[in-house]
Amino acid sequence: MHQARWFGGAALAIAAAALLWPFLLSAVVPNTTAIIAFYILALAIDLVLLVVWLVAALRYSRRAAHGEWFEIPWLRRSRGRNGPPL
Repeated sequence: MHQARWFGGAALAIAAAALLWPFLLSAVVPNTTAIIAFYILALAIDLVLLVVWLVAALRYSRRAAHGEWFEIPWLRRSRGRNGPPL
């Protein structure tokens, strides 16, 4: 449960940043063509992030459904833990 909460929180933060950056950039750049280009780029990045998130979430879900103990590698590194899985 602890890993799932951190995974969800990290996914939420990344998704919020991915959705907000074109809006914040469009507030600074007055060129309409550039703003449209930012949003096209943002849409492509959002789609890539969605696929990466879905693959990771489904992989972790499948492992948890089979009762496996596992660590999310990047979460373990970010917290600096060397102990058993959470």
